[in-house]
Amino acid sequence: MDSLKLSVYGFLRGLRDSIAGFVLIFRYDADAPEKPRSSPTKETNLAKRRAAQQAEKKQKQTLQKDDTKVIHRVLQCCILNGVVFGLSLVFFNYMLLPGLKQALSLFLDERAGSVWLYVRPTLTAVFNMLWVLPLFVLSRIINTIWFQDIADSAYRQRQGRPQLIGSISKLVADVLISIFIQLLFLIQANVLMLLPLVGIGVMLSGIHMCMLNALYAFEYRWFNMGWELYKRLSFIEENWPYFMGFGLPLAIITMYPSSVYVSGCLFALLFPVFIISANEADPVLNYSGYQLQLFSLVVGVSNRIIQILVKRHPPPTPSKTQHSPYHSASSAATSKTQHSPYHSAGSHPTRR
Repeated sequence: MDSLKLSVYGFLRGLRDSIAGFVLIFRYDADAPEKPRSSPTKETNLAKRRAAQQAEKKQKQTLQKDDTKVIHRVLQCCILNGVVFGLSLVFFNYMLLPGLKQALSLFLDERAGSVWLYVRPTLTAVFNMLWVLPLFVLSRIINTIWFQDIADSAYRQRQGRPQLIGSISKLVADVLISIFIQLLFLIQANVLMLLPLVGIGVMLSGIHMCMLNALYAFEYRWFNMGWELYKRLSFIEENWPYFMGFGLPLAIITMYPSSVYVSGCLFALLFPVFIISANEADPVLNYSGYQLQLFSLVVGVSNRIIQILVKRHPPPTPSKTQHSPYHSASSAATSKTQHSPYHSAGSHPTRR
């Protein structure tokens, strides 16, 4: 019973923290905390005082620039995804097409219905091919850059200097494997949707999408903290009640539309807010010990594919054995207990 209460508490906290970004984003600049600054031990002369003042002034300018960049990028995302992309879909589907249908009915009378059966799919195909698809691809590329800017600026403002993964090769490998695993996980969620059990497939797919959306939002923060992929996946699986609640709003909003373009537009429009929410959140740890291993299958598939590729193209020189991009539950639990930046071992979750 206690574990059930903790799970429900973690789920509700995750749900609350996810929508907190809609409030935090409006007072983001005003609530920016002062970072600790290094000061000279002995200011015995004018030169040291001037150097300290200049360093303090420069740091304030950097913080102010990050504040402005967060709000500026969020507004840009709203304009691109909401005004340019979203309103163009609304205008075409709810204004242009109905207007053309009414015009045909005025000029063609009885034949308007049969003509419209050919005109509508033709216009829709041309509009999607010449406008929606190119704009969708372009906006995804631009959004990726802007999302990263929002996450980095917000992290510098609230947490300090990012601690990225050590070497460039490990960083690139981590990013590529992470993208590949997320793609496989998305395919896994869509396959579960096709289960012939009433309601079960939708529920399982929804749980996957909640976890995936939470991973999307928190991955920017964890990446800036220097967490490697195995640690990110282990942490989200171990503390699944919180992250399931955190990803629920975005999963519901993006799963409801039948159009891929509308779903992508809504995701890109709202996702910056969830980046802010993840940057400010204090995840509730799950002390029940039950780990929801939803990523195990796709991680095993990706590891197998990587092993096949490595056998076909072996490295020119032998190297030391590296950690798998995904650790077992026991090692992940040890990592969580020793290295979790959110809570100390055995402590009750509290809000910062």
